[in-house]
This record gives sequence, structure tokens and C-alpha cells, in this order.
Amino acid sequence: MKTPSLLLLLFILTLGCLSAQNQNQPQSQEDGNYAGIAGFWEVVTSDGRFVARLDQIASVSQHQYLIDGGIRVYEVTVDTDGVQTARFYYIESVNESSSVTTGSATFNRIKDLANQASEKAGMGNLDSIVTKHYPDTTHAKTSEYRMSNKATIDQIYDHVHRVWAVEKGRGKQNRLVIRNG
Repeated sequence: MKTPSLLLLLFILTLGCLSAQNQNQPQSQEDGNYAGIAGFWEVVTSDGRFVARLDQIASVSQHQYLIDGGIRVYEVTVDTDGVQTARFYYIESVNESSSVTTGSATFNRIKDLANQASEKAGMGNLDSIVTKHYPDTTHAKTSEYRMSNKATIDQIYDHVHRVWAVEKGRGKQNRLVIRNG
């Protein structure tokens, strides 16, 4: 008779632990700024998270560049005193941002078809998958996050700059959640 009572008690304790774990998960949070861990900066995306101690962020940069004249990259980089760097980027074809529309419709159609095939294969949207060509694009000790729209790059830079450089960690909202960026 004691064994069923013990099993019931263990079952109740397990449910309690699972419930507590789910409450700590920011998965249900909508996009925006939230209170986070004091002294840290955190960004949560649909594909991962990056957390850094504010006193160990060495630099924050926002820039854009062209790759082989055909791809434009918009990027925010957060370097730390440690060995980890966060790289948030958005890429687009130069045709996509060009005022010349010749070829743009074809590019967009090919991109849509590639996304459909990728999603059917279970890989997700190509606009948010980090892609590398080993060894040319290997970034050791770099956490990379590919964003699916350009506005998110500005949002990330504005947030980390505010939390790190302006508020110097004294602000209340040091967690940025971006699910559809």
C-alpha cells in the first residue's frame, strides 16, 4: 500500500518541476523588450539565444558590405572580452534592393520556390538559416543568427547599444525577444 502513495507523490513532484521549468521559458513571450538577468544582455530569436555579461561586451558595431558584388549583408556584431562574438545579419541580393526591377521578380520567384522546398524538407525558411561554405566562411567562436528582415538588424543594434552604452546595465529591459525577425 505504501508503494502507490510513494508513486503518487513522485508523480506530483515531477509535475511541479515540469510546470516550474515551463514558467521559466520565454518561448511564449511576444516580440519586444523584457526584463532579463541583471548585469547581462540577452537576445532571443526563433533559432537561438545569445547572452553576454554587460561588463564583458568590448564593442558593438553595425555595418553593411557586399559579397562578390551580388549579395548585400547588413550586420550587427557584439564582441566580448571572452572568446565569443555574436553576429546578427540579414542578406539580400543587390537586385532585391536595387531600384532597377529587371531580374528582381525572377530572383524573388526563385527565392520563394527555394523556401517552399526547404520547408517541405523540414529545414525551415532559408531566409533565417545560417549558411556556411567550409572553410571559407567558418567563424570560430562566433555565434551567428540570420534574420529574415532588415529592420531587425537596426532593432538589435539599438537595443544592445542602449543597454550597454547608454544605460550601462542600469536599465530595466535588457532582454530582446525577436521571433519573426
